[in-house]
Order: sequence, then C-alpha cells, then structure tokens
Amino acid sequence: MISVHRMLKSTQLLRSSLLFSLRPSSSSAWLKPTSKDVQLSRDNADVESLFINPDIQSLLKQLTGMDLESKVFAERKIGRQERSHYALMTDKMYQNVRMRNDAVHFLQFVPLKEPRGEGSFEVLSVDSEIAKFDESRFVFTDITFDATDQDRTVVVRESDGTLRTATPEEHDRMNRIYYEQPHRPVVPPSVFSDPALGNALNLNRHEFVMDWACWFYQPDDPEFVKLSREVFDRTMKAGKFDVLYSTRHFGSLVFYVVLNGDLPPLLNFYARRGKLPEAANLIRLQKLIHPNWRTAISSEDDDLKIVKDFVAQNKRLKEELHDLIKLSEGRYEKSVPSEYSYTTDMGRDLFKKSHISMDAETIQTESGPLGEMASSYKVRIARDESGEKNASRKGGRRRGRRTQDKPSDGDVDGVK
Repeated sequence: MISVHRMLKSTQLLRSSLLFSLRPSSSSAWLKPTSKDVQLSRDNADVESLFINPDIQSLLKQLTGMDLESKVFAERKIGRQERSHYALMTDKMYQNVRMRNDAVHFLQFVPLKEPRGEGSFEVLSVDSEIAKFDESRFVFTDITFDATDQDRTVVVRESDGTLRTATPEEHDRMNRIYYEQPHRPVVPPSVFSDPALGNALNLNRHEFVMDWACWFYQPDDPEFVKLSREVFDRTMKAGKFDVLYSTRHFGSLVFYVVLNGDLPPLLNFYARRGKLPEAANLIRLQKLIHPNWRTAISSEDDDLKIVKDFVAQNKRLKEELHDLIKLSEGRYEKSVPSEYSYTTDMGRDLFKKSHISMDAETIQTESGPLGEMASSYKVRIARDESGEKNASRKGGRRRGRRTQDKPSDGDVDGVK
C-alpha cells in the first residue's frame, strides 16, 4: 500500500512539474518585431489578460459582425447526411425566431494564448547501468481514466539511460496515438504548411484552415500560434477581411491587427462598407490596448468626431487612409462590396430570392410560398400570426388531400 501511495504521489508531482514547464516565456509571441507604433513592451506585455478584458471583448464582438444568412448559418459540407427542416412562418414569427442567440454561441472567440515552452523537458533520473541497452527510445504514457490530455504523464527513456519527461510535441503526439479522434491524424495535415496552405488561402478557405487548426492543436501550441499568425498576416496583406468577417476567428484577427498597430487596412475595410460605428470602435480598441497612444479620445465624443480626430492627428497616414477619409467626409453612404466577397454576396442574393414574405393573404395566392399549388389546393389558416388557433377552421386535420367543392342544386351527379 505504501509503494502504491508513493507511486500516485510521484505521478501527481510529475503532472505538476509538466504543467509548470509548459508556461510561456515573458516575451509575447503575438507581437511582430516590426510592429508600427506599438507602445507595449515585449518583455512586459500580458496579451492574454488584454484579450479577456471585458471592455476589449465587448468591442471585439461589435467589430466581428453577425451575418446570419450568408456566414453563420450558411450551408456547409458535413460528413453525414441530415434531414433538412423547413418552416412556414409569417414575417412577425420570422423576426421572433431566436437565431441571434444561437449565432452568439457560434461566434465565440478562439482563446488567444501564449505558446507554451517549446522543446522543454525535465530530467528525472540518469541510469547509466542500462545505457546502450537498446538503440531506440521507449515512451511510457499514462492511460488512466482520470488523466486528461493536458496533464497526462508521458516519460521517455533515452538510449543512454536518461529518463525524462516528454517534450510538448511528443506529449501531443502520444495523445493523438492513444486517443484517436476523427480528422485528427498523428502527423499534422499538409494544409497547415506551404504549398497546400497557400493554395487553400488563394481559394478563400481561411475559415476551413482555422477551424481544422482549432480541432487539431491546443490554443497554446506553438504550431497553432505560428499558423494563426501566418494566416492573419496573409489575410492583411491580401486585404481579404471579408473571408473571416462574421466568423469566430475575426475577433482574434482584429486583436492581432490592433496589437501590432497596423490599423489602416482594417479601417479602410469598414469605411468601404460605410460602417462608421465599427471604424470608431476600432480606434477605441486601439486606445484600450495601447493606453499611451498619442491620439486622445473622450468618452463624450461621437463616432464621427473620433474618426475625424484620428485622421487629423495621423496626417502621415493620409495616403493609406483614403477610404476612411471618404467616410469621414460623407462620401461613403452605402456598402461597397469587396472583390473577395463574391461568396458572401452570392449567398445573400440566393437568400433574398428564396425568402418570400408571407402573411394570411399571400399564403392563399400563387405569389406566396406555395406557388401554383395554391390554385390547386385549398389553404386554410390553422393559426394566426399570434400563434392562436383559428376558430374558423372546422373539421379534422387533412394532409395533402385535394378538396372538391360540394355540388350545388343545379349540378347533376356532382358534375357542373
């Protein structure tokens, strides 16, 4: 019993030492070496605390947007077939559907974490008497039920007799081997690196790459941080903000852009769509993340004043802020589509064509959702717009049965 207790105690200590060894370094990996106008120190920046700040989270949610039809609830390819569900609703009932609550759930941000220590391990013992016993290394993995993927004990016996903890890369690989998950192979997919990554981004598959990366990696995995930065940098360089807009990854993208002080491309993105409040919120976010920023913002300033003050105090960026200047002068009143937003526009157009306004009058005509079937079948209103049963309906329920008028007195055998 004593030996078992010692073994359990040593396993708990080993898990604690493993988690301690994976703590990130003081320097933030989300700050680029060539960041513009960054007031944060690389050695003192607490990026994780900034990201979860309630005020910053509120602004990021407003900047993410909520495109229900063509983004959040757009058609997606899945691995299994599901039965489609169609519902006939009036405009009032359609507006009351709680789709926005579900959209908020789907748009939850991916945690932004500092990368854990890469290649770090702890030497447990050196047993020279078993050195050269074998040319291969032996890996021992704790497969007890109470162990999780994060604190699971994995140790490695080297060929020279050294017993050490597994590196983070070896630790994750053992988890993928012993606890296999669908679409999570042992070796990282080729789409996470070039040339497959470049081909996927050229096809505007940014969301697909980031969703798969969230499933494959842990948020603090150095490879996940590296891949996220690569996708974000290429998105900014190509100006393809539309591809990630209104997705769960857009908040991290905005935070990464503001953290490194590269505002003009994103400000122009909102300006081209006539989104003055979002442009002003982006400037407010810059002030929250960089309190020592030279641009002054008052709590009483409205959106237009904040944008105009930003343009006036950053005249050196006049050539880069051409769209924002037009917005501040009132020359952008309507949304201007981007050259990369063809998938979004197509989805919105298809929705407009398929969405037919319906009420108690149009449902009984050919202009309603039934089309020509309305002239072949009698349509009765079972419930009104408030959801109450229609008192004028009589008789039992009929499903798909064609009705026939009752013959009048002048008809013979029911033939008019």
